[in-house]
Amino acid sequence: MTGNRWGLALGLIGWGVVTVAALGLVLFVSWYRQSADYPGAMLVADHTIYKFSPHLSVRRDTSYRSGDEFPRIYNWYSNGFNLGTEARDQGGCVLLAKSFTDLSVIERQMSVMICETPNGRMIFLMRSVSLRFR
Repeated sequence: MTGNRWGLALGLIGWGVVTVAALGLVLFVSWYRQSADYPGAMLVADHTIYKFSPHLSVRRDTSYRSGDEFPRIYNWYSNGFNLGTEARDQGGCVLLAKSFTDLSVIERQMSVMICETPNGRMIFLMRSVSLRFR
């Protein structure tokens, strides 16, 4: 009987660890999705794509409108996400983009296009994270 109790206890502990890890992953993904939302900007559109094949990946495309000045938005993304200087300047729009690889298997991409419009600044944001085992 004592062996069965230990087995049951270890099984429950194992399920507890798996549950806590899954909850932690869900909370991390939720935080990661929202961490690039520009503070105070009005959400215009949002779309998330989940892919399971050939690699597990999550991609979020969002667009925002903000009344903040262009340099403030530019600096928030450039410095806050280490995107550096603009990759391209197209008239009234600036594109910032960067790819990251973490632990050799996690690939992250981020691009931000900030456009000057008569009604404020538009922010077009794309973030993706993929798990790629080689």
